[in-house]
Amino acid sequence: MYQDSALQSLEEHKSKNAKFTHSLDFSTFSFQPHEQFPAFRFANRGVMDLSAVRDCPQSFPARQTVWNLDRLAFMRTELPGENHAHRQKHLKNAVLDHWYVTLPFCLPGEWHKGEKAVPELHCLASPFDRQINHDGVLTLFIPNDLFTSTAGLHRMLDAKFEGGLGKLLADYLLLLNRSLADLQSPEIPYVVEATRSLVAVCLAPSQDRLREAQTPIDATFLGRARRMIDGRLVDRQLTSQTLCAELGVSRSRLYRIFEPLGGVASYIRRQRLLRTRDALSDIGDTRSISRIAEQWGFVDASSYSRTFRHEFGISPKEARDIGWASDGLVVAQQCQARYEGPQTLYQLLRTVDGT
Repeated sequence: MYQDSALQSLEEHKSKNAKFTHSLDFSTFSFQPHEQFPAFRFANRGVMDLSAVRDCPQSFPARQTVWNLDRLAFMRTELPGENHAHRQKHLKNAVLDHWYVTLPFCLPGEWHKGEKAVPELHCLASPFDRQINHDGVLTLFIPNDLFTSTAGLHRMLDAKFEGGLGKLLADYLLLLNRSLADLQSPEIPYVVEATRSLVAVCLAPSQDRLREAQTPIDATFLGRARRMIDGRLVDRQLTSQTLCAELGVSRSRLYRIFEPLGGVASYIRRQRLLRTRDALSDIGDTRSISRIAEQWGFVDASSYSRTFRHEFGISPKEARDIGWASDGLVVAQQCQARYEGPQTLYQLLRTVDGT
């Protein structure tokens, strides 16, 4: 009876905090080399026309992952690079009229090089033709009705977002690429609004729009801070003071940005608790609970047990006994539900557009 109750509580906790999953994940890797580019071209049918720069590319290993954000779509395209250049051309009689922002990136070391890239704005309903020879491209698709006025969009058509705001938008797209896999479904509407605000301020900067864009600006900074924290969780000297020094920000700004997450100390503590939970769920990790806790900075066993129970609703021992074997169930069910929906980029964008 106790175990059934604990399992039910665990399932409710996981369902509430289920991670967001991508809607499309297509690659050419399973095709024969000479079939790879035709397969990639077919996957983009209805959105844009693709053609090879060379007559017959011997291979074209590529992958597209698309995240359906309900009112937006975000796509990461991994490409074979400059030796496999291809052309992208908008369709003459396009059904879709989405705007989209693109940002090229390089692999490996994509974040260092990608930060130097400049985002560009295009519209599927307007003529456009370009050659692509990047290692990859991030694309943010925006339906035509997301903004009350499209004057700024038309003014920036086929233009580059340069300067400080352009770099901020590039950083934000890179942050989205890193963060979407860790987002939870209830967070998606906030991501859409933050993205809309940031694009709006890049199109037509103003004090009001800068205030609206403060959320994505803070999110970009928060992403940097979280990556730094995650890389130093085993460091017991990790404090808000050290973060301020390394990030070059004031303590008040750091506290303000982490306030929605319960504060800096609370965020660090939760991340360490999650690491202990992962270790407890690993049947190959036979260390004692106290040793696992100590690795992540919890030196007092009683305090650790109370903190763990407060966070997850069960004790560390109960977590180890019950296990977290159903972890993949919720994610798998969500994946299955999404794969029952649109199966092509064209169909997915029609859904995002509401048509």
